Amino acid sequence: MPSILVVDDDSVDRELASRCLRSIPDLEIRYASDGTQAIEEIARMQPDLVLTDLRMPQMDGLQLVEKVKEDYPQLPGALMTARGSEQIAVQALAAGAASYV
Repeated sequence: MPSILVVDDDSVDRELASRCLRSIPDLEIRYASDGTQAIEEIARMQPDLVLTDLRMPQMDGLQLVEKVKEDYPQLPGALMTARGSEQIAVQALAAGAASYV
């Protein structure tokens, strides 16, 4: 069964992201509230995709994408943010993100 790890420090935004994903049949959705917790969860569950918010405490989304790319080069990461720009999109892709929303 394919799985996605949704990473966001805001519980409302995690719920909004999961609502968009629930329509995909047979998809396991797991959650982490920050980058540090996400790294632990990735080691545990080995998801097929990491979908992360940009702005989070401790380890932001760009740092998480870089860490995932370094430690799990085959694991795609997608960065999401409500306050994005072309510059942030370029940074996300340069950091190793597979996509930017």
